[in-house]
Amino acid sequence: MARLLDWAPRRQRLGLFALMVLAGATEGIGMLLLVPLLGALQGGEAAATGRVAGQLVRLPIALGLPTTSPIPLLLLFCTVVLARNAIQLGRERAAAQLQQDVGERLRMASFTALLGAQWRWLVGQRTADHASLMLSDVSRAEVGLGHGLSLLAAGTTALLYLLAAIALSWQLALIALLSGSVLLLLIGRRRHGTVALGRQLTQANQRLHAGLHDRLSGLRLAKILGAEARYLTAFGRTARTMHEQQLRFAHGLSSSKALLQSAGAVLLACYVYLGLQVLHMAMAELLVLVAIFARLLPLLSNIQQQRQYCLHAMAAFAEIERRLQESRTWAEPPLADATPPIQLTTSIALATVQVQYAGRDTPALQDLSLRLPARTTTAVVGASGAGKSTLADVLSGLLSPDQGTLEIDGVVLDAAARRAWRRSVAYVSQDAFLLNDSVRNNLLIACPDAGEQALHAALEQAAAQFVHALPQGWDTPVGEGGMPLSGGERQRLALARALLQRPALLILDEATSALDHDNEASIRSAIQRLHGDLTVLLIGHRLALLEQADSVLVLDQGRLVAQGPWQAVAPVWIGAR
Repeated sequence: MARLLDWAPRRQRLGLFALMVLAGATEGIGMLLLVPLLGALQGGEAAATGRVAGQLVRLPIALGLPTTSPIPLLLLFCTVVLARNAIQLGRERAAAQLQQDVGERLRMASFTALLGAQWRWLVGQRTADHASLMLSDVSRAEVGLGHGLSLLAAGTTALLYLLAAIALSWQLALIALLSGSVLLLLIGRRRHGTVALGRQLTQANQRLHAGLHDRLSGLRLAKILGAEARYLTAFGRTARTMHEQQLRFAHGLSSSKALLQSAGAVLLACYVYLGLQVLHMAMAELLVLVAIFARLLPLLSNIQQQRQYCLHAMAAFAEIERRLQESRTWAEPPLADATPPIQLTTSIALATVQVQYAGRDTPALQDLSLRLPARTTTAVVGASGAGKSTLADVLSGLLSPDQGTLEIDGVVLDAAARRAWRRSVAYVSQDAFLLNDSVRNNLLIACPDAGEQALHAALEQAAAQFVHALPQGWDTPVGEGGMPLSGGERQRLALARALLQRPALLILDEATSALDHDNEASIRSAIQRLHGDLTVLLIGHRLALLEQADSVLVLDQGRLVAQGPWQAVAPVWIGAR
């Protein structure tokens, strides 16, 4: 809880705690004012057995108030209650502000750490786990913080109530403190079970997000195969597990509440008996003490409930901390926003590069050296798993090799320089990524400051003039994943977006493999018009693209086995297959 509160500014925390103390103090003062008020209602001074109680009974005289009328004391009592309500309102608003601020900071910190992590680590992560963390776990931690703040407020008020009870009868207050502590300790033995349930719920949430993500991505396949019932059954099993975890926690919470209320009623009866028969307390004092203890019992119940809610949610915060630490361990070196992109004038080169992924027996790239002249088109071919995409990741600066170097114009790039180089690289994959937004906003991802002229030029270069025929032109929504558009239209939009940033290196990773002949021809024509203006790396096996390239690289099990014009390397490629 303390670590979670550390995400809020110190001044904000101290201000909230001050409001909690003030609210609790006014609660206690209001209770103590009942002693002279009861005396006034009896038509004079009530009997008092304690020194503090006696002083409270004589309070009207000390304040110069008439002892025959309760009206002045009633007005004073109402003033204290109104002050308490105003302070409580401020406390609740401050608590809500702190709670929301911490939730926002956790989300932003998690997403910042994720964006700043190395690609080597990111490719081994499950997207649904991070979605679950930033949506579900942060929300649970945020709610848990709210319960923790309620716990602090209730604890502060209970402490001040106890001080008021001590002022009236320290003996009975001590008995109440000891008996209440024993009761809370007995119920608190459920703590470890609550924490374990919280961890299990975190894991169930992750499985639910992962299952939902997978099944929503496969809706087309489910409809084609008629597998809707199987999808529903699998999803239902995962949802049922989370349902059971939440139900177990709710049952445990209600059991603790019932036990505390039952034991509290018995204790309250015991306090009344001790006050009358053993301590021989005056009626006014005893009635106020009974009122204080009657207010304390729900507070103890509330404290117990809030504690269990808080412990249950802390498992989510522990997962957030773990993910944050892991992301930061894999953090890339910082890069200032003002750092200019690295220009390419002569060549891109790799020298004895090796890349080994964790959990794999053989390297993805082995002792690979090559040179790509600037403003030429190079194609890469190879069987599945030959290392083509890994090569593209290294050349783009996205992946740091375990051995060897990446050089631009003969200059070896370190980790920070690789980040700067990425600003000069554009990438178009087989599955074009499009936001559920307008055509314009999808293009502006690459260059937010681009004007109309630059947008028109990029569309023309990518043979994507179809945009002008869309119902709303630039402002036409492309839908989720660009589904209303054809595959070729999505690819041409992605290519236009890539060209909008005026890259030094353009990487097309199987960008035409899923297109029909006409759409492939449009992309191929666009690539041909770019020849000589920028450096292009093509990954794919379409013969027309291979013949169009200045040079073709043949990869086999992470090694470069041939390089040259397509006619020269074709026999090697056919043999490697």
